[in-house]
Amino acid sequence: MAKAGRGADQYMLRLPDGLRDRIKAYSERMGTSINSEIVRVLEREFPEQWPIDDRLNELAKMLDILSAGRGDPRLDTFIDRFKETVDGIVSGRVTGVDAETRESVRELWQAYRSRESEAAYEEAQDAQTDYTEEELEAFDLTGNHEKYAVPPPKKPTPMKDSFYLMDILPRGPLSEMAEKLSKGDTEGAAEIVRNIPKSEIEKRLKFQALSVFEQDRLRRDPNEDAPEENYDPFKLTE
Repeated sequence: MAKAGRGADQYMLRLPDGLRDRIKAYSERMGTSINSEIVRVLEREFPEQWPIDDRLNELAKMLDILSAGRGDPRLDTFIDRFKETVDGIVSGRVTGVDAETRESVRELWQAYRSRESEAAYEEAQDAQTDYTEEELEAFDLTGNHEKYAVPPPKKPTPMKDSFYLMDILPRGPLSEMAEKLSKGDTEGAAEIVRNIPKSEIEKRLKFQALSVFEQDRLRRDPNEDAPEENYDPFKLTE
């Protein structure tokens, strides 16, 4: 980003009460100046546009670095410039592109980014299966997969700690119970629940208590390293 020094364009800026003080406090904490912080934010929000010819010429000049091999750091720069250019064509930052071309590039780029996102998500999911739920919670809090001999106490989270009846009751009895309740027969509904084998509910509760990643793993291969012998969440009594 170009710095605004002496001789640069000047503009008398009127700031709302208190805004200058907030910018000043932030700039001092960052070791910069009020002016540089204002310019930095404005540059980000009002980026310079690129003529299509200039942008393509820059990319063409960088094509020769591909022969240098993957180890050349300029290759990463080229990839960044390429993505930046395509994003610029789609957003309108790159000028001189007709509407039809821009729309075609947008559709192709959107399809590419969608495939890239799906691949990245699957890769992240696979990586997460190597960590325990406690490690993942630590990472959410600190950015590190910290492990302690004595785990810190957990704050109750009603939304996470609750279960839906459809998750822990077989569908047959659940439908019967719903029918009883719709008729106001609460005792009949309670009797249905009492008749469900305790082991059946415990099995479902055990599955629901697992982390999302562990549940996904069991859904992919329900009998591998199961919580208990021959445990299969899809073969619970209906």
